Amino acid sequence: MTDEPGKDLAPRQPQPPQPPAPQVDPEQLRQFQEFQRFQEYQRYQEATGQAPQPFRPQGKRWWLVVLGSRIFWRALFFLLVVFSAMWAYNHFFSTEDPGDIAQDSGGVTGPAQGLSAPAGLQGTVGMFYKHVSFADTTRACTLFLRDDTRQKFANAYGASDCAAAVTTLKTQVTSVDKYQQVMFPPDMLKTPASTRVTIDSCALTVEGGPRLGLFVVEKVNAGWVITDWSPSTCG
Repeated sequence: MTDEPGKDLAPRQPQPPQPPAPQVDPEQLRQFQEFQRFQEYQRYQEATGQAPQPFRPQGKRWWLVVLGSRIFWRALFFLLVVFSAMWAYNHFFSTEDPGDIAQDSGGVTGPAQGLSAPAGLQGTVGMFYKHVSFADTTRACTLFLRDDTRQKFANAYGASDCAAAVTTLKTQVTSVDKYQQVMFPPDMLKTPASTRVTIDSCALTVEGGPRLGLFVVEKVNAGWVITDWSPSTCG
């Protein structure tokens, strides 16, 4: 039996697998391209006879790199959150300086005289309004000298106690900034001739919330405190 002409009876050898194409590192490619530009730059200087100049590689400016960094934007966002939280805390929960309260309320400026009130009887009433604007039940109610006065104040607003009345009044405050800036008429800014003075909220300039009745303020030791209270005709 003869083989057919042109027919290869030898088995074909399998082709070896081709190696994968090498991966090009982008940074290495960039450096290689910079090197090529540098060589072209030198050849151009040699051909034209120009004096060698320092070669400046083309790359991103540092501020573009910073703006494109996620770390930068995260840090900026964190700082904004911190500053916003600090502003909100200082605005709504800041520690009140008695001298500032008395000054804002039209009263006498200076340090606190006694534990119950700042200097000036106007400051005592102004402080009470300010405590209500922040719903500070503890500080507001301690301006009343006696428990029966606190209860009288609570009963007038249908509350179980003084703290509950302050909480209820807080819901009626539409502007904290305006409400804590109670203004007194000129005749109330004079030094009182007695140690017992009546301050009617109807005579005060009150904005951003309800008027809080009629206060009887007396000087006890070195401070002025609220010794009696009753509703006024204007609220």
